[in-house]
Amino acid sequence: MNISRRLSFATLSALALAACGPTQEHKRADSAAAIATEQQVHLATQLAAQKDSLTRIVLQADDFIMQVDKKMSKVKGLPKGKKKNDNLDPLARQVENRKLVMERVDALVARAQATAAQLAKANKNNAGLREQLAADSALIVELNATIQRQTATIEGLSVRIDSLKSATQQLSVQLATVETETAKAFYVVGKEDDLVKRGVIVREGGANLLLMHPGRTLQIARSLPVDEFTTVDSRGLKEIQVPDSTRRYRIVSRQSLDAAEVQDRKRNTFRGNLHIADASKFWAPSKYLVLVEQ
Repeated sequence: MNISRRLSFATLSALALAACGPTQEHKRADSAAAIATEQQVHLATQLAAQKDSLTRIVLQADDFIMQVDKKMSKVKGLPKGKKKNDNLDPLARQVENRKLVMERVDALVARAQATAAQLAKANKNNAGLREQLAADSALIVELNATIQRQTATIEGLSVRIDSLKSATQQLSVQLATVETETAKAFYVVGKEDDLVKRGVIVREGGANLLLMHPGRTLQIARSLPVDEFTTVDSRGLKEIQVPDSTRRYRIVSRQSLDAAEVQDRKRNTFRGNLHIADASKFWAPSKYLVLVEQ
């Protein structure tokens, strides 16, 4: 508007001067006015171009900000945009948009920093876990080696135990055999003459008279004929039966009637069957029992 008024005034001035006639001053004034007009037109054109350029820049910047804002609006948890104010010029609207975008950027940066802190903490924890895992792995390797050594030791002990079991079984058999042999006892019951003939007993000492033999004693033979004896197990033998329970019998061997139970005992003679009260005590003096019928 101002530029148009100036152009009109300059034109009227030039026409008035032309009516008065072209003087030197008029010529100089016309030349200055033309130059001023030309400069004003140039400046007006330049200003319009700069204004258009600035408007394009503002619009491009606003479009860029809107694109950024559009991308950031997809991120959850950031501040939401405000309703646009259409009364603001492009620059003012751009300033408002910039403020909103900066708020969202600040919120995004804060969240990124928090995430980075959490990640750093997680990495630190992961480092601790890795160290613990390495220590546990080393312990597992050590325990595995220990188990292998113990397994080898156990296998060796198992072999020894099997050997000991075999030896124990053999020893048990041998011990049972020894116990059985040790528990064997032998007894014989008979008349004096019969036992002498069988070599079980012998007569020793005394005078050799026709009818009597004073001082003579009966003794077990030094070399006993085992076949003439009855073999028994002393552990289970409780009674020895005599051929005639009404007759009296005398123990010629070394056993004592103190470890037995009999009827009608006189010194080392008795009537009835011989009951053994204490087997170990009865058979302790000798495994060979000789009962002579009186």
